[in-house]
Amino acid sequence: MNIEERRHILGKRIKTAREQQGISQRSFALMTGISQPYLSGVERGEISVGFNNLCKIADGLGIEPADLVR
Repeated sequence: MNIEERRHILGKRIKTAREQQGISQRSFALMTGISQPYLSGVERGEISVGFNNLCKIADGLGIEPADLVR
């Protein structure tokens, strides 16, 4: 699996977890302090997420960062 495929899988996991909790992308961006355009790009697998932002996303979802990257 290449990096691009992994980015898409990570983005899908983030989006799925957020939607399962009934949180809109806009609300989640505000909760985490991450811009909505950046979050949207991450969820689409177009943007590589850095570790700090991965931790913010995981914290916002109430899960560990490792749960998103397994």
